[in-house]
Amino acid sequence: MKKFMISAAFAALATTSAVAQDVMFRAEGDPMEIAASDFIGKRVYASEAAVEGDAFDGLQDGWEDIGEINDVILSRGGSVDAVLVDIGGFLGIGERQVAVDMGAIRFVSDSSTADDEADYFLVMTADRTMFEEAPEYHWGHASMEKVENAAAATAEAVDNAAEATAEAVDDAADATAEAAGEAADAVTREPIMRDGYDPAAEADLTTEMLTGAKAYDANDEWIGEVSRLIINENGKITHSIIDVGGFLGIGEKPVELAMGDVDILREKGGDDLRVYISMTREELEALPTYDK
Repeated sequence: MKKFMISAAFAALATTSAVAQDVMFRAEGDPMEIAASDFIGKRVYASEAAVEGDAFDGLQDGWEDIGEINDVILSRGGSVDAVLVDIGGFLGIGERQVAVDMGAIRFVSDSSTADDEADYFLVMTADRTMFEEAPEYHWGHASMEKVENAAAATAEAVDNAAEATAEAVDDAADATAEAAGEAADAVTREPIMRDGYDPAAEADLTTEMLTGAKAYDANDEWIGEVSRLIINENGKITHSIIDVGGFLGIGEKPVELAMGDVDILREKGGDDLRVYISMTREELEALPTYDK
């Protein structure tokens, strides 16, 4: 009875379309029904001798494990026509995929698992020669189209990745060149020194102290003041915005200068903080206006 119920349950897959005409939806399943997700991955056994009987107590002598089911092939009518089996090294035969007609596979109950009424084996009557001569299964045009689309998508992804990598390399090269240029400028430029003032230690500076500090050129002429400071994600001051010229805030032009282009001096024994720039007023006014 157990064997009959299993076979009948799986055979129901072949009549799905007919049943659907009467009952479109189902609220629950029969315990003997088999889910495709459970069926895929099931081991398939081959027996040269004909399998007689509906149930067996566990695996039998002479049953060879030939591989596992990796897919189920359905017809347009909804019937299960065949299963794809990965034959992996059965009796020395190299691994490949074959399609086995559903009618060639028997559902045999496993009576050794009395607590699991639905437990079963998949056994087919076949010998070594039949597997040696079985053609390897290849998908049709629809699946080839999927393969080609996947290949095209992969090629496009590779091209995009290559383009992004090349762009990143170019950006890194530009950034390196710019950093090298700034470093070279910092090395070759003579720092400005004034009597009564010492270079301010970077660790002692705060944005509060620098904001509003007066800015001078190399000739000690007042050219403006620090209106804003740019800080990177690490909390380091990288640039200062100098408002050049103007009177009482009228006519000022904000320009951006890297901190390596300015010298910050602090009065010895005092609080006076000055920013010196090795550029003339005209050179500063010729710089592009900083856009806030």
